This record gives sequence, C-alpha cells and structure tokens, in this order.
Amino acid sequence: MDRLTGGLLLATSATGIGLLSHLFDVRGELARLSAGLVRGFAEQARGLARFDRSERLTAAHAVVVLCAYFEVLSETDLPCDPRDLELTAAEQANLAGGDTGASRRLGSLAAGLLQAEVPMPVPQRPYEKTLEALSEFYRRLSGEVTRFVSGLALWDTLDDTRKERFAHSLSNDLPRAAVNRYEELFRQLALDCPEVAFWANLVDHQATRAQLETVSASLEGLQAALGQIAQRRPADAWITGLARAHAAVLDRPILTSRDALDGTSLPTLGAAYVNPDFRVCEVGPSDPFATESWWQELPVRGDLDAFLLGHLTSLQAVRAPLIVLGQPGSGKSVLTQVLAARLPPADFLVVRVALREAAADADLQTQIEQAVRSSTGESVHWPELVHRGRHALAVIMLDGFDELLQATGTSQTDYLLRVAAFQAREASQGRPVAVLVTSRTAVADRARPAPGMIALRLEPFNDRQVTQWLEVWNTTNTAGFAARGLQPLAPDTVLAHRALASQPLLLLMLALYDSDRNALQLHSAALGQAELYERLLTSFAEREVRKNASALTEEQLGEAVEEELTQLSIVALAMFNRGQQWIGAADLNTDLAALAPELDSRSAHTGLRAHLTAAQLLLGRFFFVHEARASREGRTLSTYEFLHATFGEYLVARLATQELHDLAESVRHPSRRSRPSTFDDAFLYALLSFMPLTTRATVVSFLVERLRGWPQLLRTQTLTVLLGLFHRALLTRHDTRYDDYTPQRVTVPARPATYSLNLMLLAVATTTTEGLSGEDLFPDTGETVAAWRRLALLWRSQCPSEGWSGLIAGVEIDRFWDDGRRQIRVRLQDGAQAEPWSLDPFWTYDFGPDHEYRPRTDNQWFAWIRDDHRELQQQAKFLCDVADDVFAHGLQPWAGAWDTAVVSFHATREHPAVSAANALVRLWLNSDQDSTPADLTATFDLCLQAALNGFAPFDTDTRRRFRLVFLRRLAADWERLEHAWVERAMQAIHDGGKDAIDEGAQFLDAAREILPAPLTALWPDGQ
Repeated sequence: MDRLTGGLLLATSATGIGLLSHLFDVRGELARLSAGLVRGFAEQARGLARFDRSERLTAAHAVVVLCAYFEVLSETDLPCDPRDLELTAAEQANLAGGDTGASRRLGSLAAGLLQAEVPMPVPQRPYEKTLEALSEFYRRLSGEVTRFVSGLALWDTLDDTRKERFAHSLSNDLPRAAVNRYEELFRQLALDCPEVAFWANLVDHQATRAQLETVSASLEGLQAALGQIAQRRPADAWITGLARAHAAVLDRPILTSRDALDGTSLPTLGAAYVNPDFRVCEVGPSDPFATESWWQELPVRGDLDAFLLGHLTSLQAVRAPLIVLGQPGSGKSVLTQVLAARLPPADFLVVRVALREAAADADLQTQIEQAVRSSTGESVHWPELVHRGRHALAVIMLDGFDELLQATGTSQTDYLLRVAAFQAREASQGRPVAVLVTSRTAVADRARPAPGMIALRLEPFNDRQVTQWLEVWNTTNTAGFAARGLQPLAPDTVLAHRALASQPLLLLMLALYDSDRNALQLHSAALGQAELYERLLTSFAEREVRKNASALTEEQLGEAVEEELTQLSIVALAMFNRGQQWIGAADLNTDLAALAPELDSRSAHTGLRAHLTAAQLLLGRFFFVHEARASREGRTLSTYEFLHATFGEYLVARLATQELHDLAESVRHPSRRSRPSTFDDAFLYALLSFMPLTTRATVVSFLVERLRGWPQLLRTQTLTVLLGLFHRALLTRHDTRYDDYTPQRVTVPARPATYSLNLMLLAVATTTTEGLSGEDLFPDTGETVAAWRRLALLWRSQCPSEGWSGLIAGVEIDRFWDDGRRQIRVRLQDGAQAEPWSLDPFWTYDFGPDHEYRPRTDNQWFAWIRDDHRELQQQAKFLCDVADDVFAHGLQPWAGAWDTAVVSFHATREHPAVSAANALVRLWLNSDQDSTPADLTATFDLCLQAALNGFAPFDTDTRRRFRLVFLRRLAADWERLEHAWVERAMQAIHDGGKDAIDEGAQFLDAAREILPAPLTALWPDGQ
C-alpha cells in the first residue's frame, strides 16, 4: 500500500514531474503495484479491529477504483508524447474527488480517498447498479482529464481529428475498459477479504457461497461466514458474558411450556428460526416507507444472512441506523435475538435493548447500560464497555420502536434522528457503533428517517419456508405424536390457510391447534374462514380455562369458555370502536369495567405479585395478543394488539352476532337472558353505535358467514328483531345503562345514525342474496325512496370516510318499479364485477310505466326540464362534499351558455330518456372511437331526436347551439353511419323545417349551410 501510495497516486516530488506523464511511463509498474495491493491486503489486515478492517477495506476499494482507471489510462494511445503532459499529484487527487494528495502516509491517503465521492458497493443495491454508477464516475473522471489536458499548451498544437480521437477515447472506450479492469481487481480483493463481496451482493468465495447456500435457518450461514473472517483473539470477560446471555436464547423453547398441551414439545428458537425473505432500500426524507404499496415496487430477496453480513461489515452501518419493519408476529424481535446470538464476540459487541423494558424517558446511553445490567447482572458505563471490547464493533439493537410509540402515546418524530446523532457522537469519540431498530411497519413513519438510513421489511413466509418450519415442528414432536396416535402436520393442510401460515407466530398457533387430536387436519377442508377462527380461539380459550379450573363440568366449561371469548371480543371492539389496531391498557380497563364488570371485580393482588388489572388478567394468558410495553417515570405502560388484524375483526363479528343470537332467543325464551325484557338492545346499542361495521370489509364477511350459517328459523327470528330495532333506531332513547362506555367522543346524531346503519347491514346479511325491499325497511311510509334518501344522507354525514366507503362498496341498491311505484331493494354485493350503472331519468323523476308523460307509440316523444343547473352547482358549492364537487367539476364546462342542456331531457318509445348534455357527450366520445356503424348511428339518432324536440320552446339559444354542434358532427361522420338512417335523418331535418314553434326553419337553413352536397341531395327538392 505504501509503495502504491508513493509510486502511483502521489508520484510527485519537489521537481514537479507530472503524475499523468508518469502514469504512461510506468504502466507495467502500475499494474504490478495494484496487483500487489490486492493480493497482499488480506495479510496486512489480519489482526485489525473490526471497524479498522472495514475502514481499510473501504480505502482499499477506493484505491482499486482509481487504479483500474489510471491503469487503463496509462495504456491509452495518446496523440502526443506523455512527457508533454503535466499533472501534479494534487490535481490527480482532485480528479478522484479527494483533497489530500500531498501526503505520502497511508492514513492520509485513506482519509483522502474516503472523502472522495468514489462509488461504493452496498448490500442493499444490486452489483449491476454499482457498475453503472462506477461507469458514470469514470466518465466524469475522463471529463476532468480531458478538460485538464485541453488547458495545456500542447492541446493547441493538435489538429481537430486528434483532439476528437482523444476526447472520444477517454469518454467512451476508457470507462468501459476501466470497469472491466475494476471487476478483475475487485474479485481478487473479494476472494481475500470475503466481506467485500457481501457489500456488492457478489459472493464468489466458493467455501463462503457453499455455506450460505446450504444453510437457510437461524442465521447459521451468517455465523459460519463471520467465523472465517473474525479474528482469533480472546474476548473480554464482559463481552463474553453478554455473548453467553445472547446465545442462551437459542436453546430456549419458542414459547413457554404453558402454551402447549401435555405431550407436545416446543422446538428451541435456534432450531425453529427460519430465515425470512425481505425487501430493502435506502430511505429518503419523503419516501412513504410505512405504506405497503411503496414496498411492492422493490424486489424480494432471500439472502438475509448475506445482507446482514455485508451491512455490518461496511461503513454505512455506523453512519445511520438500519430499521427492520414487519407485521406483528413476523419475527422482528426474534431476528434481533438470533442475530445477537450469531455475531462472534471477538468482532462484535452486541447489546440488545428491549424498548418495552427500557425507561422511555431515559436517553439512549442509559437504556443501553440498563440492558447490559439486565442481561449480565453487572453495571457498567457505556464508554468503559466499548473500551474493553476495543477490537469489536459495537452493535446496538433497539427492539420495539412501535411499542415505545403505542405504549407512551407520545410523539417520537425525531427518534431515528436522535439515534443517528448518537452514532455520530460515538464516531467522533472513536467509538463507532452500528444500530438496528425494529418497528411495526404501519407506525414507522411517525419518526423522520435519518439521512442514509436503510429500511428492511420482513416478508411473510413462502411455501418453502412454511414447509421448512413444519419439518422442524414434526421432527421435534415425532415421539409425542406417535405416543398419542397423531399424524404429522402436512404443509398442504397449513397452506390452505395462507394468511395465517405466512406469519411465523400464527403458523405456530396453527401447529398448536393441530396438536390437539389433529384438529386442523380433520376439519381443514370443510372449514370456512369464520369457522376456523372460531375453532382456533375456542381451543385456546378452553386450554386457559382448564389450566385454572380443571374440575369443571362440560356445561360449566362451555360457559367459562364463552365468557373468555366474550371478554376477548370486548377487547377487539375496544380497538375497533376507536378506529385503531391496538388499545391502551387504561382505555381497555375502562371499557371492561363498563361492559364486563364481572372481570374488573376480579382484579386483585395475587400473593407477592403486583396488582393485576382486568386487562392483564384477561390478555396476559393469550400469546396471540401482543402486549407492547414501555416504562416511563417508573410506571409500566402497556398497549395490546392482536398478532393478526383478522383475529380482532372476527371477534367483533362474533360479539355482534352472539348478542343478536341472545336477543332472538329471548323472544322465545325471555328467562334465558341475564339482561331483562324483550328486545332489550341496550348492550347491542353500546356495542354498535360508535363505528360502522363497514369500516372493515373483513368484519362484514365474517358477519355474513356466521349469520347465514344459522338455521332458517333462527335467522327469521333474528331478522324480526333487527327490523324492529331498525324501525325505532332514530327515536329518543332513555336507557342509561352502559353510558360509561365511551370509546370515543361523538356528536349526538352520530350514535343513532351509526346504530341504524349497522342494524340495516346486519338485517341484510341475515337474509338470502335477494336482500330486503324498501317496504321491509320503511313499512309505515308510502315514500320508501324518500325515506331511504333521508337516512342515507344522515349516514353519509355522520360516518367516517372509511365506513361510508365500505358501505357503498359492500351494499348494493337495486332500483325498480313495483306496481307503478318506485321501489328499492337493498342487498350485499355478491363479489362479481358490477355492470356499469345506467341511470333511468324516468325513475329519478318518478314517471312510472303508466305515467301520462311516457311515450306510448312510435311517433310520440316527451321532453321536460324541471331543474336549474345553476342551482345544482350552487348546491354542490354549499355542501362542500368531495363527491358532489367531482360531479360538479365534470359538468362545469356546461355552465353558462349550456346550462339547460344538462337538465333538458327527451325520450321516445324507442330511446330511453336522456339529457341533451348526455347525448352530446356520447356523440363526441363515440365519434372519436372505433365505434361500429350501428353504435355510432344509435348515438347520432339520440342527438337528432334531441335536436328536433329536446328543448323547451323558450330555450332558443341552447337549442341553436346544440343543433349546430350536431350538424357539424354529422357533416364530418356521415359516411361512417348506416345509409338508411342517414336518409331518414335528412328527411326528419327537412320536415322539421316546417315547424315554426321550435325554429325549424333556422335548423333547415343551418343544415343547408353546413352539410355537404351528398346529404342535401337527399332532400325532395335536392337543396
């Protein structure tokens, strides 16, 4: 390195001999020195600390980049004597982007090269992208060389041909050749120093590649590859103690034994962890990295070992945090545990900080020191710990940023920036540190990304990973399954429920469920989604009940299980009614006290343990409910969340339908209900008056599956109850029970509006696919359409946007005539692609089939105008509604001179009612498309009828404009139309000229002026 530094990159002395001319004179020496650098670096780097090695490798890579370029440059055929070129060492360093070309010392050279903007391979970017960046870098470098040479006196002595040849060679041929030479040097460097290959996603080292290809579990490939690179030095006792604490986690079961049935064995974390796929990208300040759609544009990768190795051995790891994102149960925390155990302590000082256990109001250094004490039982100051592990790179894992956010409820918008600031401070003190942060994807954007931050999102398990996990599960339980006569769990059985199987913790839940008499395998094929969730939740609730009360009779057991599920459902509803996926412990305790006081009364001191709240008593037993914790001012703050949103959504549907079931049964058996009186809906009103069920489409699908699975008699009774409640839903309520249940503050009309919407939805879901008629919903009014419109406007005004969107997307309204009266039918969408809706103005204006204004014969027509377009625009302006504004915007070009065209309707027996504006827009669109002659002719006929008879007698100006537009389009397109219709149309225009009331003569005159001779020749007089 020193020889290359002195003889190549600096190659200058007080005599002022130029480096560029030197390059051409020493091309052989240049190649020998650069090759020597690459071959000898591994030996020289042996014994370096982890960070020092990464830093030297970065400098060596920069030298390789420059060597490749200047080697090729030295071999370039120049149009002059190289000795005539003068380029000082300082100028050469400037070409590369550095600023310390005068120093001969290796340390100064490394610093200068690091400051240069030399493209570096990074593990989140494909190798091909690095080569593209390098090619562009070489082009810029060639541009600088060309500009420098063109400023020399020699340049003026060259003719234009030689100048052009020189410039072309440097800007085109040289960059390509330099990239090829770079690849040769880089691959040699990567063979001697394997971590360099991981920076570039280019693992050519045969032994390393074989390890990674054969090991895809528990990050063992990472451990094996780092074991080859790591230095053989004894680690400090404290570092060793931390490493032992991390490694011990691998030998523990993936869950506590209380979560498994007797005879079921739980695999260890080290055996069961399967490396997930992932997506990764550097995050910019405006990138929406918390949204799913943003991630879908990035490729899926399956080399988690290789990426983490490349990241942790590169300098980018100490400059900004790596944030690991994923859904609840995707394995974020487990990844940090396994990674902490796999990193060799000789090269990495790992501290894993569980933010749920750390003091939220403490600074990061204090949290790290507390985590060390928690892991080892010893107190230590952070600088001292780093000093004792001076050869190891510090790696801090901050697990659970989302828990910190949810549990404290405080803003943490600068959290990632504070982490990056901590890294910068530590680097300035000679204590470089890599930081990894985990968070649930949905809340990650609550913190601004740090400059240079890398985001990695864990992907759901694919089929191969599910199969791999099941192999471990079945192997661990071979003896236990055989002793109980159970079959191993086959991948096909699990993959039938892919939404659950793709999340590691929920996959475990399916396996535990099947370990009870092969329950999943016996019923999987016949189970609907709702039935599967019912069986899963019932199974785990029953296990918890049996642990605490093993002597119950079957009836008592059933009642206790139902009580557990009801309380879990209240938890789900607490989240749902707040429009959240999680619930704080304080809010949940309040809700349980209001809706399930029997549970709240059981919260008490239990022996030496602290006081357990109702929320802790209920949820502490179920591993599929995730508790996010944080500590602030000595208090533990908690929030709760289901590992998969569908668990909560199912429980919401379950609670609603279970209460309906009890209400329906109470009609026949009043004594069965604990809440008094028939049609006592106080509890149902409390549950369903805060949030429309249509806010979540999955809730609606669960409702439908459960309700339509009931016997017909029960469904009939339930529909009777629902319609009775719906008819009174907007009346004043006097029952004050459950008034303490207030999951959110809402306006006075919001609760009855929401309740009536939910009752309507439940009633429609209880029926067959035909739905309910307007008379079913509004039996006491003769104007069902008007009643529906009033109620729909109330829902629209009071629903949150998600609830309203879900309503109009999930509920279909059929308009029809019933015995001459307008009628509607309300039904659920059947999932099929809906046909475009064609509005019938006759139905809108209530002109029934037997109405006097309906055309009866072929010669009859009817036209009307009943509204004012300006008033419709004013109404939209007044309401400030997005949907109304969109329609008003679309009609705005018609405002003013064309106002009446929007509200002037015309109909014949042959054609449906249509406005003049609608007819003209159809004409424009069909004329500009490849419409068939029949379709285009039909559109022209609509406009012809409107031009003849579609406007009020007083509306002369709009009628005249419409006719002119129609005639111009006819003149342009008449050859595309059916000839028979053209003849009839010309006759109609000619005959219309005799009608003075609607200015027929002017229409005829305009036709004579606009239409071509072949058309006017069709008139009887040939004019």
